[in-house]
Amino acid sequence: MQKFTNGLDTNDPGPDGSVDRSRAILSYIRKSLKATRPWTRLLSVLGFIGTGLTILAGIAMIVGRNFIPVSEKAPPLAFMGIFYILASVFYLVPSIWLSKYSTAISAFLKTDDAIELGKAIEYQKSFWKFIGILALVSIVLAVLGIVAAILIPSLLALRG
Repeated sequence: MQKFTNGLDTNDPGPDGSVDRSRAILSYIRKSLKATRPWTRLLSVLGFIGTGLTILAGIAMIVGRNFIPVSEKAPPLAFMGIFYILASVFYLVPSIWLSKYSTAISAFLKTDDAIELGKAIEYQKSFWKFIGILALVSIVLAVLGIVAAILIPSLLALRG
């Protein structure tokens, strides 16, 4: 499958008749990064907004715990508020990595500095590593939750 760069076939010979493969590859990378950067910036901004809203919801639960009627069997709203605030980290961390990735892409596109490209790749690696660990932890917690939902009522029935 042939790759196209700036509308030109990357196999087109240069003025001296040779194909500058490195230049074609770099041009293709630049084009792809330029197209990716606005989307990673958007997702990082949405993550920051999500973090802020989650923190506000947590604060509202802590402050409003006396004004909201809650069942006695429900966990205390202050506990839920603290949980929301702590959970906001799961929005914040990947948002920071995406923001740094977008910034490094911008710097690379302006300067063609390979160090900036390396930084961008490093930030992207950190983002995906965090998301991968978070996915694995979520799967484990979901399985444990399902097992607990099955075992706890059974154990309570045996006990009672």
